[in-house]
This record gives sequence, structure tokens and C-alpha cells, in this order.
Amino acid sequence: MTPTRETFGNIPLSSQLAFYALAAVAVGIFCWGVWRRWKLWQIGQPIGFRELITGNLLAVWKNFRPGAQRVALDAGAQQRVRGHGLGTVAHLSLYVGFMALFAGTTLLELDNILSHLSEAFKFHRGLYYVVYEYTLDYLGLAFLAGTLFFCWRRFRKPAALGHRASDWYVLLSFLAIGVTGYLVEALRILWSQPTGITAHCSPVGLWLAGQLGSYTVSEARSAHFAVWWIHAFLAFGFFASIPFTRLFHFVAGPMNIFLAQPGLGSLVPVTMEEVEKTERVGVNDIRHFSIQQLLSLDACMECGRCEEVCPATASGKPLSPKRVVQDLKGLMEETATGLAAGKKEFRALHEDTIKAETLWSCTACSACVNTCPVRIDQLGLIISMRRHLVAEGGLSGTAATALRRMQSNANPWGLPPAERANWLDGLATKS
Repeated sequence: MTPTRETFGNIPLSSQLAFYALAAVAVGIFCWGVWRRWKLWQIGQPIGFRELITGNLLAVWKNFRPGAQRVALDAGAQQRVRGHGLGTVAHLSLYVGFMALFAGTTLLELDNILSHLSEAFKFHRGLYYVVYEYTLDYLGLAFLAGTLFFCWRRFRKPAALGHRASDWYVLLSFLAIGVTGYLVEALRILWSQPTGITAHCSPVGLWLAGQLGSYTVSEARSAHFAVWWIHAFLAFGFFASIPFTRLFHFVAGPMNIFLAQPGLGSLVPVTMEEVEKTERVGVNDIRHFSIQQLLSLDACMECGRCEEVCPATASGKPLSPKRVVQDLKGLMEETATGLAAGKKEFRALHEDTIKAETLWSCTACSACVNTCPVRIDQLGLIISMRRHLVAEGGLSGTAATALRRMQSNANPWGLPPAERANWLDGLATKS
């Protein structure tokens, strides 16, 4: 007998129709949530997205290729997540398990649609079915293992990691979806009573079915139907809630990775034409950041890696790259809400939100940018705000002293012009 199973086995047509209606509601809420965040980003400066899609197909692909490669490596292969011990292993386990289960569900639905068109199109059977069931059974365990690790880490509360009450909702939802998924599989095995490879290609479900005790076929069908609906409600509820939790980085992260402009060690010059057009230097309002920069604020999942590598944070200075991003995100939300309500005045970006002392604590080493898994440019945000401070005469401390000395003595140490090259004494130099 060819190994296979019904997609909606034991589920009556009325419940199938209700299932699709619930799916439509979940997708609608998800899209509405994404749209809400999109409206927030729109208060920023345009980024010329049209330039990416102008020209012939070859020109468009040339524009898209760098971003697509970054998404494939950083989002798809999780390249920037690696190198952090157990955290990396757990994240990859959760990520690979989640994506496998999502892809598996999508393939199952595709098979269901095609099989309704013609039985010849059904592919969820035979060797494919065996490989499918084995793979998802074991990757489901990886998904649960990664989730349990992050639950344990939430109890430990590492200082660099962001903490929200909704994080527990996300993790407990993961656990509930994973466990009920296995229960649905076990109860399906109990009422359908498959034999041979059809049963053994679902090893976790088969083992769990053996632990559930003796069920009559009727009892197993009733329990399967109830748990199936619980699993469906959990899955759809979780999907609908993604734009309202930290997991929105699933959406904003790849988008930011695609639009990011890597350029460590270089600053974009400010032209006089730009100054005359905007009547400002740098950023002194949240609306002066670009749409891509505001999008990057939503990509942050508060993993704290930027904070862990920041030399200013390590030396006790009042700077946390993660905190800067989160404070700007809060101001973005507050400003967008105020604009929608017709407000004219908002909390100030400088001092009320980000202190000058915080901005001047940055050494511009780019360590935070280089380590961020979703390529947030914290340094670009800070430099843009510092430029405004300089333009307004807000430069102080050692930086201001060095510039004054450069102006008066042509060297940052304040030495007399005749002595400014004394530091070269003893060095092997070529004329």
C-alpha cells in the first residue's frame, strides 16, 4: 500500500470551511498589522525605491542582486547569527524547525489544492511522503528544543537581552503549537491505525500514540478533532499576532537586510545643495531619518549583541546601541500617532530622547553594525544626530578641543607649529 494520508482526515467539510475562514481572518489581521508599521515608516524621508525597479530586466536584477544575496546569506543561511555558542545552536534549531514546519504546512495545502483539481496531481504519497514525515517529525523536536532553551534564558534574564511580557506569549505559543501538533499526529495514528512504513515514518507521533493509552477508534476520532481545532486556533492566533510582537523582525529583518547600504569606514558627505534644499545639517527630528532607517528600528529584536561588543558600553559610558535604537523606535511610534491625531508638537529627538552625552560617547568603531544579525546601522543613526549637534555648535569635550587646536596650531595636540612633527622622531620614514 502506498504510504499517504488524507490532508483533512476526520475533519468534516463544515469544519474545513470554517478553517479556511479563520485562515482568511488571520491573514487579514497580519496584513493590517504590517500596514500599521508601514505607515510609521512613511513619516521618514523617501529612499528612491523606484530606482531599483526601473530599466530592463537585466538592470533591475543588477539593482536587486546585492540585496538578494544579503537576504540569502543573512536571513536565509543565518550567517550573522553564528558564533555565539549555545545561543546560536538554539536559534538555528528554532529557526530551521519553524521554517521546515511552515514549508511543510504550505506543501501539504498545495497538495490538497492540486489533488482537488485532479488525483494525478497529488504528490503527498510514496517516497516523498515518507521523507516528508520523517523530516518534519525530527525538525519539530529541534524547534521545541530551541524554544525550551530560550525559555530557560528568559528565566536567567541576561542584562544585554531585551525583555518584554509578550516574549513569554511568543515562547509559550511556540511550545503549545509544537506539542499540540504532535498530539494531533499521535491521535491520527490511533484512529487511522496505519501499518508498516506509513506508521513508522512518523516516529515521534508513533511513540506518543503508544504513551496515550488505550483509545477506541471513536474516542481517538473525537480527541483528534478537538485537539486539531486547538492546534489550528493556536497557529492562526500566533500568525495574526506576529506584527504586534518582537517576531515582527521576521518581516522587517529581511527587508532591512535587502535595503541596507554596507559601507563600513566611510561617511556619506553632506553637500551644500542638500543643506540649501533641506535647510539643515544632520538629523534633529525623527522624521529626518530615511524610511529605511525607520524600518531598521522595527527590525531590531533586542538580542543585545551590539551592546555586548560596544567599547563605550564596556567602559561605562552612557551609550547602549540597542537602547538608542529602541528609544528612537518609541519616538517614531509616538510621533506617527501624534501626526495621525493632528498634533503639531512632539517630544524632542535631542536631549528629551537621546542625550548629547550618549551621542558623543560613540567611538564610531562600527562594531555594533558589523555584529547586528539584521544589519541595523546604529552608527549611521548616531552620526546623523551628531552632525546636527556640530552644525548647532554643540561640539564639546576632547573632540572640540582637538578641532580648536587644529585651527590655531595645525595639530590636535596644541604644539607650536615648529614642534608639530616631533612625534616622528625615531620613526623610520621615507622622504
